[in-house]
Amino acid sequence: MQISVFYNHIVTAGRQTGLTVPEVLGRARELGIQAVELNLDEVQPSRQAMRGLLEQAGITVASMHAFFDFGNAPEIQPGLEFIDAAEYLGAGKVLVIPGFIEESASTELRKSSLERMAAALREMCDYAERKGIVITLEDFDDSRAPFATSGELLWFLEQVPKLGITFDTGNFIYSGEDELEAFGKLQARIVHVHCKDRSLKENSSETPKISISGIALYPSPVGSGCIPMEQIMERLKAVGYKDTVAIEHFDAEDQLAYMKQSAEWLKARFN
Repeated sequence: MQISVFYNHIVTAGRQTGLTVPEVLGRARELGIQAVELNLDEVQPSRQAMRGLLEQAGITVASMHAFFDFGNAPEIQPGLEFIDAAEYLGAGKVLVIPGFIEESASTELRKSSLERMAAALREMCDYAERKGIVITLEDFDDSRAPFATSGELLWFLEQVPKLGITFDTGNFIYSGEDELEAFGKLQARIVHVHCKDRSLKENSSETPKISISGIALYPSPVGSGCIPMEQIMERLKAVGYKDTVAIEHFDAEDQLAYMKQSAEWLKARFN
């Protein structure tokens, strides 16, 4: 089991504290964090520089993620180049956000968009397999995402047999779905986990995510919010999950403090 954190949180922590990125990476390593989650945009300036920065800190890349619009623009080349970037940086998994569909879209448009997304994911999976990389999809917290719920993810899993699931613990609440029920439906295909907790306590220093039902969801250190993290961790252990658990709390008011608390909580559950 390894702990990773979103690279975004490293950069944000630097801005919040005045530390340099290498210094924050060093702090993360001291906390027992061994890897990062990278957005493709974060490595576009220079793949070589990013690899050097992480290697110097003793940090690997657990997974990379990128946004596409395969439902409207099914050109696959950008997706394949994304996989090439992941291979260069040593990521064993990539998370693909294949596109969004407006809620006002017609049934015909929705159907055709979904089919194009699935076709692109199949091709990406085949290409990635040859490089030893697994393509994943997550329960994305957006009403326009046709992969926000377990039912929608199951449709993609049926269409794309080589696809894996990145289980985001804190996104099912956005759609009003029970996290443990979703885990039971998806557990056989879970290959990566985003450990995202949510707080229902208002914090004027942080920007909340507003759920479909209108609930304000604030960032939280892992284990301190309203998501049943303890039960989810127990179920992960029960099914023999031994891969990455990624700390995620975008928009946290103190990323370094949240990171420390999250890492300590996770280490206590898996050591």
